[in-house]
Amino acid sequence: MVKYIDTQDSMDLNTPSKRLKHLRNLTRIKRPYFEQKYSIPIVTLKSWENGTTKISVSTAKKLVDIYLKEGLIVSEEWIINGSGLGPKNVSDVGKYFTDPNLEIKESENEEEISMIKDANIFKNSHNNAVIMMVSNDEMLPFYHAGDYVGGKLRLKNKIDTALNQDCIVYLKNGERFFRRLIKGHNGNYNLVCLNPLVNTAEPVLFNAEIESVAPVIWYRRKDLM
Repeated sequence: MVKYIDTQDSMDLNTPSKRLKHLRNLTRIKRPYFEQKYSIPIVTLKSWENGTTKISVSTAKKLVDIYLKEGLIVSEEWIINGSGLGPKNVSDVGKYFTDPNLEIKESENEEEISMIKDANIFKNSHNNAVIMMVSNDEMLPFYHAGDYVGGKLRLKNKIDTALNQDCIVYLKNGERFFRRLIKGHNGNYNLVCLNPLVNTAEPVLFNAEIESVAPVIWYRRKDLM
């Protein structure tokens, strides 16, 4: 799991390329690792990080999922324009699942740990449960970046039972989305953003090839006090 010292406040992170390089520095991961594990060529990652190639919304979405697997939570908005949910380390929260009476240190994000504890309770209380952290503004005004949503997976012939609901959706190509599930006129499925002002390349993903869906039945919003 990733462990890092957040030096964001002392760094100049005013461009997507600098923010992307900062993320990789936080995880201490080398470019060859990205190529080997995630099939991102070294030259491609280098071009994103030095600013010679513009980082698209779809690229940011892919990188959000990659960094989450490496123990780092970040939003697409932060990568693209510096707003939204900045990078957060989740590598040490596992200890709180095994010992619920463990005292939280002042240096740690108490609310973030509380949210993850709640998510873990939901996941352990239901069969086929999945949890997803909202990482963008596609589902505003109902869901915000940093919120957690959860549901129980439905496969194949059960997918239609989730129509017109907000769902965690797994595609056959391995991608994951949080969208509203709509049935298209041709019988296929469309994944729709709720935010009419969203800045994304595909506010509606038409004819999605779906592997499974999990309609949201659990929702945890961050206390911003």
